[in-house]
Amino acid sequence: MNDWARTRKRIILAIVLLTVAILVGVPFFLLFYNKPTCSDMKMNGDERGVDCGGSCQRLCSAESLPLIIKGDARVLTVASSTYEVVALVENPNQKAEIYRAEYEIKVYDNITPVPVKIIKGSTYVPRGATFALFEGPFTLDSGVMPNRATLMWQLDTLSWQKAESVVPQVEVIDVALTKASSTPRLDASVENLSLGTVNNLDFVALISDTEGNLFAASKTFIDTLLPGEMAPIVFIWPRPFTKSVGQIQIIKRVFPDRSFIR
Repeated sequence: MNDWARTRKRIILAIVLLTVAILVGVPFFLLFYNKPTCSDMKMNGDERGVDCGGSCQRLCSAESLPLIIKGDARVLTVASSTYEVVALVENPNQKAEIYRAEYEIKVYDNITPVPVKIIKGSTYVPRGATFALFEGPFTLDSGVMPNRATLMWQLDTLSWQKAESVVPQVEVIDVALTKASSTPRLDASVENLSLGTVNNLDFVALISDTEGNLFAASKTFIDTLLPGEMAPIVFIWPRPFTKSVGQIQIIKRVFPDRSFIR
């Protein structure tokens, strides 16, 4: 057999084997190949961690900055044996949010190291914003005088997600405090400067004395605000302020759905 005949047989054999490989291998590959996803519990594709980073919506822990609690959580007296807790929290991540972050607040008095009340909850963390975490009112036994509180996040629930949608433009204007020495009332107007309707708006009013110490807070909400619409908001307190008012803040937050409104 000459060299050309041998070469021809080899070429034919190679073509046959390649054809068989394609006919068998491609269906086999398509049958058993799983395209990388952001929920397959594996680090694959362009991910920077297991199901996070890259093109995934969820960020890896190394890609986000921690939440900043601005000062201590404050215990405020509403009425006899009735209290509330307020904490200011800053999210320094300009393009990341947490849909539902769980937390635990412990309230203490000055007598025992054991908390007199433990509050567990969850909240929405908006991107690049400072928000007010408000719990209350709640009652304690007569004679219990709470004087401090701690706020701790449940770290395993801090799932950072990319947030690139347009932030609604909502402005609080015409803030006016009246009857501070009898039945305090804070009035303001809220204007929707966005092109679309804004839903689930939460507002927390913070009242500080002339030294910057927070001594009163209240909250309210608006269900829906149409484009260009203006609506009033009102905050009230059941007893007079005993301190001179130095600063008034109204912290706004737009929740992703109605379930966060309490």
